[in-house]
Amino acid sequence: MEFLNKMLLKLKRRTIPIEDIVFLNELLKTDLPIKSCINLIKNKGNEILFDDLLDKLDKGFLIEDIIQDYLPKEISPYMVNLLKRLSFKESLDLAISFYNKNKENSKQLEKAITYPIILLFISLTGLYLFDSYGLDSILNLMRSFNSDISTFMGLRIIMRIVIYFFYFSFLILSIVILIFINPKRIRIFYILLSKYLPNSLIKVYFTEDFVSLFVICLKLGYKSKEALEILKGLTNRPLICFLASHLDDNLMQGESLIEASGQIYFDDILKKFINIASYTNNFTGILENYTELSKEKIKNKMKLITTILQLASYFVIGMVIIFIYQVLFLPMQAITSL
Repeated sequence: MEFLNKMLLKLKRRTIPIEDIVFLNELLKTDLPIKSCINLIKNKGNEILFDDLLDKLDKGFLIEDIIQDYLPKEISPYMVNLLKRLSFKESLDLAISFYNKNKENSKQLEKAITYPIILLFISLTGLYLFDSYGLDSILNLMRSFNSDISTFMGLRIIMRIVIYFFYFSFLILSIVILIFINPKRIRIFYILLSKYLPNSLIKVYFTEDFVSLFVICLKLGYKSKEALEILKGLTNRPLICFLASHLDDNLMQGESLIEASGQIYFDDILKKFINIASYTNNFTGILENYTELSKEKIKNKMKLITTILQLASYFVIGMVIIFIYQVLFLPMQAITSL
């Protein structure tokens, strides 16, 4: 029977659903023993999985040593790094908070930019297919009527330039993403970006992301130094780790927090907020104000970008409709001129 249970466990997904992880975290906050919390979560869908986990705990294994085998991919990278410094309970609470924050940011970014990019890509693809497979036959028909098609040939050249420009831009963007998606290379990309485009939206986005995670640590009771140590260990978030390391290094060299936050890798506005926070007793609240302001700034910039992309898509669609309309009427015009 035990062998059968192990086989069934292998056939099933060997990770705890994120919903159960969140529930486990809430139960642990009540100071119940870990085994009691697991038993409260158990149901028919996850019984074999949790029985296996409980069996290992009964054999003397520490939850910190075995939990990584059961964690979902959403929080596993966080837990791997956090468990090096914190207890299981502390790591789980922080990991879920970090995961929720990252999910929120990713969802907003995806919602803002996915639709206009897809719309523009589909519009250009339709234009390309029409140019490649439909336009030649119509133009050849016009030539057979000895009609002047020089204007349409000029428009076709312009149309092809637009198509190839946008496709080339998509290609370059894809190559850049593939090159710099590597954790080491993305740091190089961010350094170059901070140096040559100091006011870029990307720098604001990652500064806000870093400050948000820093605030999460502070609100959970960690000191600033402890929070930076935690963020420095998030190797699964290379830019967060990079920013935390630079900030901590500058502080270790004797710089004040105001001076350290003024380096080129951070949003310029952050220094102003920290300067204000240094004169108040609500340091965390001021940083939260910065994150809210940055989110609004990012939202407005993304709205502008998406509006431009949508207008470009509508322009392409409109030009296609007008062009097709004119081309389709060319044969009729040629016949009536005979």
